[in-house]
Amino acid sequence: MDEILKLAQGIGDLTVLVTISAVVIYFLVKYLSIVMEWRKQKLLMDVSEHANNTHEASAFDSVKPLKDSHPYFTKTTAIVDIKLPITVIGGPVRTEIFRDVLKIFYATQLEKMGELLEKNITKENFLNENTKTINNIIKAANEKMEENEIPEVVRRKFWEWNNERHEYVLSTLSDIDSSTVFGSIVEKEYAVLNLLQANASFCLMDAEKTLKNLNGDLTGIIYKGKEVEPLHG
Repeated sequence: MDEILKLAQGIGDLTVLVTISAVVIYFLVKYLSIVMEWRKQKLLMDVSEHANNTHEASAFDSVKPLKDSHPYFTKTTAIVDIKLPITVIGGPVRTEIFRDVLKIFYATQLEKMGELLEKNITKENFLNENTKTINNIIKAANEKMEENEIPEVVRRKFWEWNNERHEYVLSTLSDIDSSTVFGSIVEKEYAVLNLLQANASFCLMDAEKTLKNLNGDLTGIIYKGKEVEPLHG
């Protein structure tokens, strides 16, 4: 009988612990949701204030302020300036290719998205302008990689890894365009930049997979006058 009572008490304690944990998790999620919503609203208020200060017709008539306000630009720049210099993939030549591929990709993306935000984005042209920009990023980045003599086998494999994610971005653009959740063009463009910001880290993994997957295929190729060493050994 004593054993049963002890077991019942243990179960009761466990139930209380699980309940408390569930409550804590609930309020933590609630808190994070409130913080994220506050950050978004603050950004939109900053955009509105910028519009008023520059005598623009409305905060929702221009997405240009997002270029200075959205963290996508600073965080992507930080990847190039901080993350890439300390990332090593095999030997020095293979690592140089890895860094050059990503520098070109990120620089092109930042440039094209910056140009997009300078345009007059409206409800009517939102999907077309964003789709065209995303496709232009891939085209221009590939051309720059070719100009900088990134080995063809690296370019091909990198875009193979990237293609599925690229298609996902394009399909999500359509969802954002048709969604009634976003009340303005600024909010829609904000969502696009969120998407690209989340996608930026995956591109690091795409490039890493490329260099590791091409161990034998890449070894011995001459890049900028230097021979690519084996990934291992």
